[in-house]
Amino acid sequence: MVRHCVSWLFLFGSVALGIATVLHFDFDPAPIATHFLFPYYALCTGLQYVWPETPNRFERGEVLTDVLHNLMLIAVTGFQNFVIHALVALTGTGLLFQYGVLSDAWAAHHLPLWGQVLVAWLVFDFMFYVTHRIGHEVDFFWRLHSVHHCAHRLSVLNASRAHPLDLIWRRIVPVFVTFQTGVSQEAFILSGVIGSVLATITHMNVRFRFGWLNYLIGTNEIHRWHHSNRIEEAKNYSIVMLWDHLFGTFVYPQGRRAPERLGLFDERHYPLHGFLGQQLVPLTWARMKARRAREDASLAQPGSMAATPAPGGLAHPAGAPQPTAAP
Repeated sequence: MVRHCVSWLFLFGSVALGIATVLHFDFDPAPIATHFLFPYYALCTGLQYVWPETPNRFERGEVLTDVLHNLMLIAVTGFQNFVIHALVALTGTGLLFQYGVLSDAWAAHHLPLWGQVLVAWLVFDFMFYVTHRIGHEVDFFWRLHSVHHCAHRLSVLNASRAHPLDLIWRRIVPVFVTFQTGVSQEAFILSGVIGSVLATITHMNVRFRFGWLNYLIGTNEIHRWHHSNRIEEAKNYSIVMLWDHLFGTFVYPQGRRAPERLGLFDERHYPLHGFLGQQLVPLTWARMKARRAREDASLAQPGSMAATPAPGGLAHPAGAPQPTAAP
C-alpha cells in the first residue's frame, strides 16, 4: 500500500509541479526546460539507482551508445522545434480554419485553457498511437523504430535510443495534426510538458506500483510489455491507454511482473550497442535478413541441427514468424 501511495504521489506530484512551472514562467519553453524538465529527467535517472525494479547491470557498449543517442536527441529536438515553429507560422489556428473549410467558431482556441489542453493531449496521443503502431507493423518504418527496441532493459537513459528519422516523423506528424484543431500555443506547451512527464515515467527502472491506474496511463509497469521480444506482447502503443483499449492492443498479463525478455525477436547481426551501426540499420537491413536466411537454410539442411531463433528482432511487423520463448 505504501508503494502504491509513493508511486501515485510521484506521478501526480510531477504533473502538478510541471503545470505550476509552465504557468509560473508564462509558457516560456526555455525556463520551463531549465527549471523543471532537465531537473526532472535527472531525478528520474537517479531514482533508478535508489529504488530499481531490476539490477542496473550494463552490457558492453550500452552506456556509450545511449549517451550518443541522447546527444543526438538534443540536435534533433532543435531541428524539430524549427519545423514546429514553421508549421505554426504557416497553419496558425489550423489549415481548415485558415482557408474557411470550417468556421473559426469550431476552433479549439475558443475553449478555456483546460479544455484546449485536454484536446491537445488526446489528439497528440492518438496520433502518437497511430504513428507508433505504424512503426511496428509497416516494415519500412519498423527498420527505423527497431533501434528503440534493441535494448535489453528499460531506463530513462535509453528512452532516447532511436533512429533520428524515427524521432522526426513520429513527432512532426502528431504535432501537425494537433495544431489543426486550432489549439493555442500555450495549450500545446502545457500539454507537451504533461506528456513529457508521463513519457519519462514509462522508461523508469523503478519499483513503482500503480494498481488500477495502469489501465488508464502507460506507466512503466505497462510499457515494459511493449518492449517484450514476443510479438504478441509488444503492444501498448500510447500514453493514454484509451486508444489501446479501443483498438485491441492493450496488454497487461495478470500474475506476471514483466516479460521474460526485452529486446528484438531475432537480434542476430543487429548492432545492439553500436551507435553508428544503428544509424545505418535502414541501409543494412536487407543484408542482415539475407545473412539470417542463409544461416537458417544451412542449419535446416539434412543432418544439421534445427535452428532456434536467437532472442531479440528483425521480424517484428505483423505477419512475421511468431517468436519462441526466450531462454
